[in-house]
Amino acid sequence: MDEPDWTRRDGEVLIWQMPGEETALPKPKKKPALKAGAGIVIVLAALVTGSVFGLLMMSAVPEQQPAKEAQAASAVPEKTAAPMEETDQKETAPAQKTVSFFVLQGGLFSTKTAADEAASASKEQAAVLSSDDQYSMIYGIYFTKSEADEAERQLEAGGTAAYVKETETTVSDEEEAALRKAAQDQQLEEAVSIISP
Repeated sequence: MDEPDWTRRDGEVLIWQMPGEETALPKPKKKPALKAGAGIVIVLAALVTGSVFGLLMMSAVPEQQPAKEAQAASAVPEKTAAPMEETDQKETAPAQKTVSFFVLQGGLFSTKTAADEAASASKEQAAVLSSDDQYSMIYGIYFTKSEADEAERQLEAGGTAAYVKETETTVSDEEEAALRKAAQDQQLEEAVSIISP
């Protein structure tokens, strides 16, 4: 018997063949045609091509200006002066803030005439406060709920129906100080002139 033929083929594969048993060697695996570097090149080429076509299309379409920009471009001298004046006015305008307070309301009317008649017929001091196409006859303005509730109890004890309603208005610091003083002294007409729009 002949000695076995030990051969190393493809580096790591050991094939044992007996004499007379000759077989075809397995074919080595083919490496992929595209390497990793080639794939990256293809992706980059696609990005560049897409970007170039996108830029070409954007330059082919005429640029449209929004209506406000078109108006501003047509009347530049007038528009540039106006914002400066508005800025000056905004800087000199007093800061506005929302103030919450309570009114002691005696009635709500749809016309100013009816509200004025009810206020003049009332045996208590009353004023008419207008808001949102309605007119309220009020007996007092308070900045705390407890003061408003106490005034409501006193009015109802005297036979006058009223209820406490929380409301708010937007005023400057000076107007708020004047409103607080008028509410403290119960100067309803002055307070209403500050609150009314």
